[in-house]
Amino acid sequence: MNTRIQMHAADPAAEEVSSGEQCHPAESAQHDRYMIVPHGYSAGDSGQVWIADFNGPESASDAQSGGAVASPLRYWLRVEPIEGTAATLARESACRDIPVVFDRSAPGVGFTLVTLALLPDVRYRLSLWQQQESAHQLADAECRGRPSTLKDGFNVWYGTCFYGDADGGALSKAMDALPAAYRPQVSFLGGDQVYLDTAFSNTGWGASVIPGFSSRNFSPLGFHSRSKIRRKLNAVFTAEYLRNWRRGLRTKLRQGFHYFLAGDHEFWNDFPNPPGFLPTLWSRKVRDTWQSCARDLFDAYQLPSGASSSQFDVADALKFFVLDTRLQRASGQDANFTDTQTFAAATTWLRELDRPGVLVLPAPLLTRWQFRDGGLLKSLRVKLGLGDHSLADTGQYQDLVRAIRDCSQDLLILAGDVHFSRLARFDLGGKQVVEVVSSPLACLPSAVAGADQTLAVFPDRPTDHIHAEVEYLQAGSAIGDGGKRAANSCNNNFVTLRFEPGTVDGDVRVQILCWNITGCDAQQAPSVDWEMQDLVLRKRSVVNSETVPPIAPKDSATQTEEMSEPC
Repeated sequence: MNTRIQMHAADPAAEEVSSGEQCHPAESAQHDRYMIVPHGYSAGDSGQVWIADFNGPESASDAQSGGAVASPLRYWLRVEPIEGTAATLARESACRDIPVVFDRSAPGVGFTLVTLALLPDVRYRLSLWQQQESAHQLADAECRGRPSTLKDGFNVWYGTCFYGDADGGALSKAMDALPAAYRPQVSFLGGDQVYLDTAFSNTGWGASVIPGFSSRNFSPLGFHSRSKIRRKLNAVFTAEYLRNWRRGLRTKLRQGFHYFLAGDHEFWNDFPNPPGFLPTLWSRKVRDTWQSCARDLFDAYQLPSGASSSQFDVADALKFFVLDTRLQRASGQDANFTDTQTFAAATTWLRELDRPGVLVLPAPLLTRWQFRDGGLLKSLRVKLGLGDHSLADTGQYQDLVRAIRDCSQDLLILAGDVHFSRLARFDLGGKQVVEVVSSPLACLPSAVAGADQTLAVFPDRPTDHIHAEVEYLQAGSAIGDGGKRAANSCNNNFVTLRFEPGTVDGDVRVQILCWNITGCDAQQAPSVDWEMQDLVLRKRSVVNSETVPPIAPKDSATQTEEMSEPC
């Protein structure tokens, strides 16, 4: 682009374009319109950045997903290195300006996905600028290049289930106050970042009494044309995404790279199975249109890369696999939770793992099989759409269990969805498997739950005589407002994990903290609900692995190629 920006070290907020005109910080209305979200690592040392304009397309209810949003304005993304070793920063001492075109669209949003070349371990400030009569900054975010070593630690964040009406700004405050030592380089949002079914229900009479249940649950949408159904749904769904991205999740989404998994409420409860408590979705025509509208928005906001699973390595020490088990799930008992190719990639990753690994899921691996003999009432509730299918109820669960048994390395699983937090472990196949569960970020009032620690043996669904005794190490505290209901209600929470080198070469030490979002310590930071300081993931020999002794818990105290020019 022709516009060049001159940086001033003494006053970084005041910058000048080459014509000598003054640059201005974003006004609040403009700042609310635009957003930058770092979206995940890509090939090599690069990363993907999502940039959005929430003012287009012009009509949320009528717009279709598609191509570029026409605009006479000129935009660019500034990429500025702000922290790193002297040797690394010497390789990139100046910022870059990258032209931005909002070349994709969905109802209510124009967006693009930019791929950035990043240096390892360097922290970058990202800012979106607009050129009119002068240059204006519109949005900002931060990210860090993928580290080349664990020597300085690698911070991960995991959270699920954000019901915006119950948040009240608590998550933003918690993220602002989170101590710098725990700020994430990569975050996994494990599902239910929006509650589209509840948002629809809340537009009807009676929703103020029971959120998610109102006269709108019985709306005769099926009698309307598909185009009218789409207009009505797009209006509701777009408003829900805009509110959560521009308000409740905005502070979180500005910090580090993000991977998004789908929960059922990105569509409707227990998607893709018809929900019993939402009769308007009993119509096939409504379900198909609803799913199409919801998927368009999910792809625009949460999955612009189109990859429902992904994997990346951190240095030569740690491997990650992100597995979505909802987007491609089929309906009914024993249905597959993903396509054959994705599942083969996940099981191959497990069986070929040669160092400690982290498997990221939307929902727990340690869960009940609800269709066992003698469980007639529970299975009937699930079949009628009055309960949820667990991961163990799916057709690929047993093969996933077999792949985990065959894995030779210590494995840590991140999971959510169940509205409680928990830390558990078991020994299987000469290695340890640790499962960290975190949920919810902001709880739907009608879906509170206490920590389930009743599953004594893994797996609950019989699989090849696999039998591993489960040890529960930590569980989330109950809401402290008294009453019978509070005893079965976990506090809103998220977890952070810090990965560092272990004392033995190849081992990885993990510090896990579960943070109470609404509780504060003396420094006004979110309080620690529970923690585990001394977890070690071992790099094991395939032929000489051994069982790990139990751990003593501690008490809590696109634009595919960048075209850039220097500033």
